[in-house]
Order: sequence, then structure tokens, then C-alpha cells
Amino acid sequence: MPFRIRDAVPSPSDIDAKFITSAFDSCIPHLATIGSATQWGTVPLPTARPDFITRHITSIADAEKYRLSGTGQPVRVLIAEAQLPAAGGEEPGYIPVGAATLRGGYFPSYVSGQEHLRGVTERALAGDGGRFMYLDILVTDFSETTRVYRKGAGAALVEYVREWAGRELGMGVMYVDCWAGNDGKLVRFYEAQGFQRVDGFVVEKPDGERWPGMLLQMDLGKKDSD
Repeated sequence: MPFRIRDAVPSPSDIDAKFITSAFDSCIPHLATIGSATQWGTVPLPTARPDFITRHITSIADAEKYRLSGTGQPVRVLIAEAQLPAAGGEEPGYIPVGAATLRGGYFPSYVSGQEHLRGVTERALAGDGGRFMYLDILVTDFSETTRVYRKGAGAALVEYVREWAGRELGMGVMYVDCWAGNDGKLVRFYEAQGFQRVDGFVVEKPDGERWPGMLLQMDLGKKDSD
């Protein structure tokens, strides 16, 4: 299914930030059904993390500021929308089905703080190998409303980001991290999009749980077919 990908925009109702939050929450019961409940836990994220929606509101505001000024570290928040069937000769509508957040020159602290990854993260932050982009968030809405529309939205967002960061911004590398549990199914998804494994890591959570992750990278200067 083709998708329309647009920038998330600030609004008094914070509609895009609310969609991203609800998309994350819609994944929680789905993850439980496929044996991945420990990826994000079983508690709705706004409850588990009271500042969760605020994080997305701030990211969208920062992205809008970057879009208008073109200065500072690149930040972009994207919404993937699927086209709804047209009815009665009316123009077709669109429904949001996925979202992504990108940050230039950035690693999350749980990655940059990994001692065995510092050879990679410190060189990247120092500018070795050129500018880089981090795919900070990639989420697809698993609510029943989007069930027949969402398939392929994650891959479409990755491809859009690849083109934008590589061709338009001249970034050399894109990084992403993901949960590596459940036999590495999510890792294989990212590999199918063109990422390559860098190394695994473990995050020690406050409750003592160990969260297995994988850092991956993509060379933005070439495609898989090159």
C-alpha cells in the first residue's frame, strides 16, 4: 500500500503527539501476543512514563523550529498516512498509521554509555566518517482501526528517511537501536531495510531487568542493489 509521509506539526490539540503516544500504546498488547512483552512492558507508556507525551510534543516543536530555520542539529518527526477508500465521489482521506523521529549527531545515553560501543559512538560524535543521523523512534499503529492499512508503513518510513538523510542532508551513516529479544525478529526487520549489525548491548533497568538491545548502522551512500 502506498503511503503519504508528512512532517508532524505543532498544534493546540497536540494531535500528532497524541497519535504517536497512542501508536506506542497500541503495540503493547500486540507485543504480548508474539512473546515480546518485555520489549516495552505491559503498562501503558503514559502511565509508566508520565513525561512520555511531553517528549513527543517537544520533539515536534524542535523539528518545526529546525524546518523553519535550518539551523542547529537536524530533528525531524514524520507521520506516515495511508489513503482511505474514496466514497461517493469525494476526495480520498488519509489515516495516520506510523511515525518516526530522526536526530542528527545524536546517540541515546543508554547507547553512548555502553563501554564496548564507545569506539563507534565517540568516533561518530567526533565527526569521523562524516555527519550521521539516528533513527530515534519508529513505530506503527496496531489499533484495530488501522489493521488493513498499516502493513508496510515502517519500511516506507525507513526508505523515506534514507533518501532524506542521505541525498538531501548529505549524511553518511544512519544508526538505529532496537530490542534484540524474541529470537532477534526486530533486528532482522531492520536488516531487511538495509541496516547492518554493529554490536549487541544490555541495559540494566531500575527494576533489575536486563533489556537486550542491538545497535545497527546503514551506509547512506549506497543502496543494497549498488
